[in-house]
Parts: sequence; structure tokens; C-alpha cells
Amino acid sequence: MTVLFDHNSNWGHFILYGKRMFFKEKTTIYKQGTYGDGFYYIEKGLVKVTTKTTNGNDLLINIAIPSQLIGVQAMDQQVHFSTAEAIKDSVLYFFSYQTVTELIYKNHHIRRLLLQTVIHKMHTLTPKIYLDLLSSEQQIAHILLNVYLEFKQFEIPLTQADITKCTGLTRITVYKVLKEWKEKGYIEPLKKFILIKNPSALQKYIGGYSSQVEVKNR
Repeated sequence: MTVLFDHNSNWGHFILYGKRMFFKEKTTIYKQGTYGDGFYYIEKGLVKVTTKTTNGNDLLINIAIPSQLIGVQAMDQQVHFSTAEAIKDSVLYFFSYQTVTELIYKNHHIRRLLLQTVIHKMHTLTPKIYLDLLSSEQQIAHILLNVYLEFKQFEIPLTQADITKCTGLTRITVYKVLKEWKEKGYIEPLKKFILIKNPSALQKYIGGYSSQVEVKNR
């Protein structure tokens, strides 16, 4: 399965070493082509990560939610290959290159955690060009299942508005898809999250683009 989410909850133990920053909705956190000087840990909010394709279109490559990291690929003062934008008011902790370097020498656990995080990031953020070819149902199913599989929980911390912002689909399109899935008993849209009731049914929408993964219904 294409992974749009990854979970780095262990980094939450080290936020005291980071710089707390607030980003309002639609604010750019870092931009493609600029040099990085560290990475960010998301404490609150929602962040969309995109990259420019050769024809100039924005390609969605990641959707980051609380307890995840962004900007890791450019941590060692390299150029960002993507742009990160807060799509709702967000609180992030910034870990500078200098801070991380000092921590690595002082704490072997952080050194191991950073290496695992970078490897995981490079694997999950491999360009996903084919996503542009997916139907609206397939795009939404991808988003919901990726959170479900990564966090191993049925309550997905995304709202209908979040999915609209993440995918670029119209509000009406997202509403119709979620309404249909609710009527079929696949999901239950609630105020601040979406309850996945039948993940195996959602997986059928992306079967042609998915590797074999185990999903269990609620």
C-alpha cells in the first residue's frame, strides 16, 4: 500500500529540546528548493506536504498529523524536495541541525531513533506519481486506510474538511463519498474524527494499487 502517513510518537519524549512554533492555517512551513536546517515534530494540527512535478503541478506526497515528523530529508542542511503547508492551525517543535548533532553525541537512543526515522521517511516518501490517476473514492480510501494501518486504530483523527484540504477534491465530492460509505456501513463520520467500521471494504477500492496488507474489521 502507498503510505501517506508515518508514526514517530517516540519523538514526543524529546520536545523539550525543540523550539515551539505556531503556524496559522495556509502558512508555509518550508518550501521546495530552500535549504533545510533541521526538522519539525507536530504536536497539534495538520500539515500537507507536496512536491512540484515536471509539468508544474502540485503532487501530494504526505499528510502529517500529530506525533509525526516533517522535513527530515533536509535535516543535514540539504535542499528540501517538497513544500510543507499547515492546512489547519498547527503547533510544531523545530529541532535544528546543531541541536540534533549535540543530542546524537549525548544520547545513543536519539541516534538510533533518528536513523530509523530517516530510513522510514525515505521509504514512505518515495514519489507516488500514480496517485494523480486515482478516482476520488480511491484517494479517500488511501488516506483513511493509511492512518488506520499506521496507528492501528479505528478512530481516524481527520474530519471531512481535512480530507477536502488534503486531497484537493471538492467539498461536495468528499461529502458524497463519505455519505455513501456511511450508508453502506463502512465508516461513521463524527465531529472530530472518522470511525472506520469496515476497513476491508475500503481496501477493495485500492486493490489494484495496493500490496497485500492485513486489515481487520471492527
